Amino acid sequence: MSSSRVTLHLLLLTFVPFAVTLSGSCKVDPSKMEGLSLHIKKLRPASECKMKINSVSKEKITVTSSSELTFLDCLPEDLQVTATKVIECSQLKDCQKTPAPLSVPILPTCLPAPLSNVTWTLRPPQSGSVELTSPTGPLKQSLPGQQCNDSIIIKVVGDDGSTIGHFCHQGAIQNVQIHTKVSVTVSGMGGKALTGPFKHVLNVVLKEEISERYIFTVSPMRDTPVLLATPGWPIGMKAYSTVSWIVSVPPKMEAQLMFVNLSQPKCSNRHTDIRVHRVGCPEEDYSRREDEEAKSEITVSDNFYLNMSNCMPERGDFRVLTKITLQESKNFLQTTILSVVSALLVIFAVVLVVVCVVIRKKKKKLNPEVSIYNPNGISFLPAHNGFPKTREDNESHVYASIEDTLVYTDLLRQGAEIGVYGEFDTYRPFTGQTDSHNPLVSEDAGADNMPVGAYQQFQAPPLPIRPKSHVQPLVDNEIYQTDNQSEEEHSPDLGPRLEPEGGN
Repeated sequence: MSSSRVTLHLLLLTFVPFAVTLSGSCKVDPSKMEGLSLHIKKLRPASECKMKINSVSKEKITVTSSSELTFLDCLPEDLQVTATKVIECSQLKDCQKTPAPLSVPILPTCLPAPLSNVTWTLRPPQSGSVELTSPTGPLKQSLPGQQCNDSIIIKVVGDDGSTIGHFCHQGAIQNVQIHTKVSVTVSGMGGKALTGPFKHVLNVVLKEEISERYIFTVSPMRDTPVLLATPGWPIGMKAYSTVSWIVSVPPKMEAQLMFVNLSQPKCSNRHTDIRVHRVGCPEEDYSRREDEEAKSEITVSDNFYLNMSNCMPERGDFRVLTKITLQESKNFLQTTILSVVSALLVIFAVVLVVVCVVIRKKKKKLNPEVSIYNPNGISFLPAHNGFPKTREDNESHVYASIEDTLVYTDLLRQGAEIGVYGEFDTYRPFTGQTDSHNPLVSEDAGADNMPVGAYQQFQAPPLPIRPKSHVQPLVDNEIYQTDNQSEEEHSPDLGPRLEPEGGN
């Protein structure tokens, strides 16, 4: 058996890298990009990316006029594209009076990389300032506990390179005024490219000088706390720099201030200062230095200024994080409660008066008129005639004539009391003969004078003959006796007592 040798040939496969060549030309015209200059920088020197401007190779390209750009083997991560613009004014009278828009340009699609950021350099006159406002709503400072949810971030930097603050939209800061040259940079959140529709970001005005280095105008919203940080946060303020917040408080509301993070330095010259005072009020509501203990909370019920200033620090820095919250004014609540209570009391009083008047009228209609007996001589109706006149005012005591019976009534009563006269005006049972017997007849009575069976009215004894009283005026006589005179001395002689007929 023959042996055979099997030779195994190993095939070695060698992979040769295949380079994809990206090349092309792009024409760029800055006049169509809001007047901004375009800057393209190569990020990786070892990259195979080649850039040319007007057929000249460059590591950095700045496009200020219409130019022809050429890119060879360039990837998006190899390049950084930015845009800049300078807005300046040497004399205040020459500055633009209307706000100038800060807009993000739209780049040509032929560029291999998107726009990373846009920077505007704002240079006011020497005695001027810069004012920034947002056309799409108030700004918000990006701080711990107050993060921006927007897709862009706005960075404001001073002329010395120090950061003033990071801002975004949907906040409470109406405008920012800065007494220095500044640069404003708009970039994507988290280092991302500007790919969204961010055309109009801010408005800028170069205007007259301001009293503070920084001024922020703030309009908080109800139930939405606002955090305000000193410029440069979390780094402290520059030495001798000042900042002011003008805070608007709506009517019937009050603002509660809390210094949630306060750092004070040791000053070698001057003092740090935190002051709160209401607009139009010369008196301060709050004032503290670095060597004084600060309050944790302050309540202000009107528009106010929050002013801070730094010293020359020996060590440490001056930085403050302030929280402002709007709430219902306590004074307004008390005033409202008092007003409601007062209104209810007034309504109750009016209703009570009306009810009393109605009840009084009903009583007058329902109750009969009742006269009042007056023992002095007159009965009267108090509802209509009122109270009668007094005896001195009327003529009730003047008589035209007096009946004799009225004069002798008292004498007859006195005679009856002493047994001279019998009782009169009283009923007595008849004790004489009934109808079955003949009536008793006096012997002196004749047949002609006293008819039998006929009723004859009893006649009292004849009265003495006296002149009529109305002829003579009334004078004192024996019928008016004093208390110390006895009845026997002044009783008139009325004759013998007569027995009534028919007696037993």
